[in-house]
Amino acid sequence: MVLAGIWFAFLISFITRLSWSTIMPTAIDQLHFTVQQGSSYLTAFYIGYAITVLPGGMLADKFGYRKLLLAAVMGNLVVMAAMVFMHGYWDGLALRFILGLVSGPDLSACLGIITEWFDGKKRATATGIFNTCTSFGLTVINIYAPTVMVHYGWRSALGVTALFPAAAFVFAWFALKGNPPFPQQFGVKESNGEVIQESSIARLRKAINNRSVWMLAITGLFATGAKWGVTNWANLYMVKNLQFSVITAGTAMSIFGITSVISMIIAGWISDHSKWSRHVWAAIFMAIFTPTIVLFALTPHGNLAWLYFATGAMGVGAFMFSTITNNLSVEVAPADQKGTVSGFINVFNQVGSFLSPVLLGALLAGTGSYVTSYMVVAVFPLIAVVALLFVRESDADKNQ
Repeated sequence: MVLAGIWFAFLISFITRLSWSTIMPTAIDQLHFTVQQGSSYLTAFYIGYAITVLPGGMLADKFGYRKLLLAAVMGNLVVMAAMVFMHGYWDGLALRFILGLVSGPDLSACLGIITEWFDGKKRATATGIFNTCTSFGLTVINIYAPTVMVHYGWRSALGVTALFPAAAFVFAWFALKGNPPFPQQFGVKESNGEVIQESSIARLRKAINNRSVWMLAITGLFATGAKWGVTNWANLYMVKNLQFSVITAGTAMSIFGITSVISMIIAGWISDHSKWSRHVWAAIFMAIFTPTIVLFALTPHGNLAWLYFATGAMGVGAFMFSTITNNLSVEVAPADQKGTVSGFINVFNQVGSFLSPVLLGALLAGTGSYVTSYMVVAVFPLIAVVALLFVRESDADKNQ
């Protein structure tokens, strides 16, 4: 029930953030927006999200993971309901920015809840199952939103989207009740048994003095950047460069999504049932990513079998490691700093997500070659592999 609660809660975060990109072609025509104005709504969300991922994690450490997650879900509900009534460019832009702000604490809170309810032998498997909601969110929004929009308009599509956080709030409220076996610690226990409450700034200072935290931040910067860079450009590459149809490209990306979901669950199970350290498995899974990017970039024109195999393999390479790295982001943290540490690392993840598409665009403009652009990005996971080799899980979490 707990796992279902956080899965549903984080799923709606992806549904609400992806809702605008789904309805944008119709909405911008009726609102008389330019394509650039419509695209700025996507950017506004991620700017707001990047601003609050760290303070959101710090607040989760201070007030509790369950409270912050429920607050994020409620924030999604309020903003999506308000967007139904937007009329001008600026009010919609402000609402998208606010949606990013209220969504900031969600990942840190969810990962914190996993550490409260699952021990070290089950935690990575739970994280792998939890991670599947990111891929599933893209599927859900594309199942209902286009149909609702065609028959009832884009405002109705946003209204239906607002029902998801409403349902998630009620479900998570009951699913996350109870006393976890490994409850969150709100202070540092001294040798004399006294528990000392630390300020949020003190927690942050300790977090950034941790070598493993910085190594995971570097991993996130390069690996997450490569993941979303190649993912966001895949359809464009297949259609514009390889000359496949839009339908074929969509089929290939469906295979990509299926293999990514399966690989995330398998990665968690392997990590939980192996004597090897998590950072070793993360490095192994990360190393798979580079050859899969190369394989995809070298797809011959018209070779469907190669295309489908390459996109499926790249789905494994792009997402398999994320189960373990998400797990490590809370396992390297002291017991009272899990939200702060995961929020700090997530800042670098978001920066990588911003910069990678920009870099790909600059490389394409400079070289005129999609293949060369992908080959450069293929180096990023190798940098992340080196960083992962310097990560060490905390002794406290190993002994849970």
